[in-house]
Amino acid sequence: MRAVHAKALTVLVVLLCGSLAGCLSGEESDREKNPITMNVHYDETSGTIIERIQNGATISQTGVELSFDFARVASNAGNMKTFTLDPGDDEDGSNTVSVNANEQAELSYTYHTHGLFTVVLSAVDESENEASMSLTIRIDKEVDWTQTNTDEPDSMVISTTPDCACPSPERIVIDSTITNPSGVFGGTPVTATWHLVNPDGEEQAFHTEQIGDGQEASWNHDQFNIDEGDWALNVTVDSGNDSLNLHHIVVITYETNESEPNPLASEATEREEDSLSH
Repeated sequence: MRAVHAKALTVLVVLLCGSLAGCLSGEESDREKNPITMNVHYDETSGTIIERIQNGATISQTGVELSFDFARVASNAGNMKTFTLDPGDDEDGSNTVSVNANEQAELSYTYHTHGLFTVVLSAVDESENEASMSLTIRIDKEVDWTQTNTDEPDSMVISTTPDCACPSPERIVIDSTITNPSGVFGGTPVTATWHLVNPDGEEQAFHTEQIGDGQEASWNHDQFNIDEGDWALNVTVDSGNDSLNLHHIVVITYETNESEPNPLASEATEREEDSLSH
């Protein structure tokens, strides 16, 4: 009887120790858990920079500004100390933006180059705890290129090398129009050909049109399998000697695998949906 009692006591001790070990393990896990909640809001994760070139001169370039709201980032270990944005468009992190969390909660950055960028958002609290999150940002580029009154069209250079360690563009989209304006004493028809050439100097696509006096012709083309480097869009005048006006709109686009936006409105919508479901 005494032996049975002793055995039961031993089992009880083992179970109790196991229970305590589980509690201690849970406490250690809680201590190791990061106290910072990275609740960052952002309305957009993509955009298109626009460059305008007229007769060989760059007239303007419009970047893409993206903003990230850290106002709802919080820590169980104290007040927030710093917020940081690394836009991912350089190799050494020199474009990183860091602010005092007591003075500013929204960080913005303007992209002037194209690519699929990995953005890192970080926060540090007063206890030196740090948390971060990563996003993929897609920046395409549109070039609006014109040349007027020419019978020897210039070559339009299309640079497809992204400014990041990321995949090449998915495609080049071409929307081009050539106009043969009427002269004071009339003009002649012109035969012109568009040529799209890859960085190795190999022609990838072409299109030929005859353009009557006072008329225009267009070429729309999507080019896939893009090699990095300088592509060229050339126009040759095959016959006729009239001066032409050229207008190329070329868009360098990337695969649409950017992160989903996380607007502040979505948080309010979720709370409303939760209240209706209950």
